[in-house]
Parts: sequence; C-alpha cells; structure tokens
Amino acid sequence: MQAKLYSFSFIVLLVTFSSCKKWLPENRIEGNWQLTEVQKRRPFANENVQSQYKSGTFTFFEDRTARYSDANGTMQGSWEIRKVDNGYTDSDGNWQSETKNMLWLKLYDFSSNRVVDWYFDKIDFRNSGQRLFAFMDGSGYNYRYCFSKR
Repeated sequence: MQAKLYSFSFIVLLVTFSSCKKWLPENRIEGNWQLTEVQKRRPFANENVQSQYKSGTFTFFEDRTARYSDANGTMQGSWEIRKVDNGYTDSDGNWQSETKNMLWLKLYDFSSNRVVDWYFDKIDFRNSGQRLFAFMDGSGYNYRYCFSKR
C-alpha cells in the first residue's frame, strides 16, 4: 500500500514540475503569430498606427531563430527574451524592484532591403498565451504591439 502511495506521489510531482516549463516566456512565444494591432499610447489619447507587417506571419522557433513571411518574401533572424530588473529608489530611499521580460526581434532580408530590429521594453502574455502584448517605451508615450497566436 505504501509503495503505491509513494509511486502516486512521485508521478504527481513529476507532472507538476514538468508542466511549469510551458509557462516560461521562452516556451510560450514559440509558434506562429500575426500582428493584429499597433497603437501609440499617450496619457490622454491613443491612436492606431498602420503597419506593413500585419499581413504576414511571425514564426518563433525553439532554437531562438525567427522568420517573417508575407507576399513580399521572407525575412530570417533571431529573437531573445530577457528578464530585466528596472528597479528604482523611491522618495523614502527604499529600493523598489520592478522585474519584467523584454523581447528583442531581429529579422533581415538584405536582397529586398527589408529589416526588422524591434526592442520591446516589456512583453505580456494574455488569454492563456494566445495573445502577446509588446511595449516600446518612448518619451511621454509608448507603442503597444498586439500579436495573436495562429
């Protein structure tokens, strides 16, 4: 009886710990994505921005390579997600930690003179990993890129 209990406990722990890997940002981004919206966001006004990259598909591979394909051709490159600590000292002199994930996407097709070099200061997965919001910070505004998993 005890042997069965130990075996069952071991299997439950194994499944629990192995399923945690799927929630890592590096694992959640793998696959095909489509850019659905780009928005310039300010404190009192947001505006939609047109992007030539809405018509194609971004593909993120496990080996950290990436591809973008549309009617104009294919760009190849790489992607990287890093966890960064953008902490700051508050007015009382206490350190406030602010950890977030950033994404750097670099894609090239030199024969057609196309380059994507996007550095997103923050990324956020939503809807059980089916949507990705990526933010580029500016001075007094930011851009929000919305991707949907295909």
